[in-house]
Amino acid sequence: MDVVRSCWPVLIAAAAACADSRAAARPDLKIEAKLPATFAQLSNVVELSDGRIAFADTRQRLFLRADLGTGKVDTIGTRVDTLPNGAAASVYKFPGWVAHLAGDTLALVDFAAVRTTLWTESGQPIRVLPLPPAGGATPVLAYDQDGFGYKTDYQGILGGAEPGHPVRPDSMSLLRFELATGRVDTVAQLAAPEYGAAKFGEQVQQVAKIFGPNDVFGVLPDGRLWVARARENRVDWRGPGGVWVQGKPHEFKPVPVTDADRQRVIAKIRQQGKGRGLPDTLPLEWPFAENKPPFETGMGSPGGEVWLRRSPAQEDADAVYDVYGTDGAWKRAVTFPPGVTLAGFGGKGAVYGILKAGEQRTVVRMR
Repeated sequence: MDVVRSCWPVLIAAAAACADSRAAARPDLKIEAKLPATFAQLSNVVELSDGRIAFADTRQRLFLRADLGTGKVDTIGTRVDTLPNGAAASVYKFPGWVAHLAGDTLALVDFAAVRTTLWTESGQPIRVLPLPPAGGATPVLAYDQDGFGYKTDYQGILGGAEPGHPVRPDSMSLLRFELATGRVDTVAQLAAPEYGAAKFGEQVQQVAKIFGPNDVFGVLPDGRLWVARARENRVDWRGPGGVWVQGKPHEFKPVPVTDADRQRVIAKIRQQGKGRGLPDTLPLEWPFAENKPPFETGMGSPGGEVWLRRSPAQEDADAVYDVYGTDGAWKRAVTFPPGVTLAGFGGKGAVYGILKAGEQRTVVRMR
């Protein structure tokens, strides 16, 4: 189970562009369990072998394990404000993502330290996972259960050329890391973002367009890789032997970016920029795509389905996901309950979501 959105260099803009969805359609999933505790911000959700779940509270910066049956929530490991080189695996600074490796091993991705630590399902630290610096200082979020990790190489679009000569390649490499040896190879190419001019006062800089199309990728436990192509609105699959199956583009109606979308995003960028010293009076312009992409994010289920969240036409629309099979064919659309977005999958058809109510969030299980 995984989800990777290829926009790590523009997280502030991407986060500002993402919106909750509320459509008139009846939900296709029903909430069967809800965690009583609430949180300000949450990561993805991973189901453990005993039915409990693991996730990260990204606002309080805690690694958590919870039981939806009893409502009990336990903190795993220790949060620290400073993480020196060589720090023990039992501590973390900014836990941001959880993945399930083979057996009962969990991987916790620390966004601040840009490192991954391994844990047992019972909450015992195992070790720090050594990963080579290939692809720049960005975390590895996607892991299979066959000993590999995956991430996008952003160095080609973030820099690396001679001074004064910007690099604008049309694609980015998807890197695969062999965890046992550190060997790195390229297994796919993702389309590069669309760029435009952003203005900060008198400073002009080329940045990725907000609402621009971004390819999404993920990997199944057995190593099968999928890539959702935003420009074509299709899902391609790479088998363990390296053979690709190209999916069929799924027809969609483009959703225009409105003035209300632009104002909302710029307001969020300003709000987030306050903590980084951005003056309220500084003239700020940002490039926007003409239309929203066919999907915003994606997640793969262990059973071999890819769920892509449609870009909503309105900020308060319910989340709708297009589901694709391992042959790349579109299978169905799934509408979520109001305020819920996809966070993970479990056994016996369980789907985990993050339920947002006001400024608070919690975890729900649906079927």
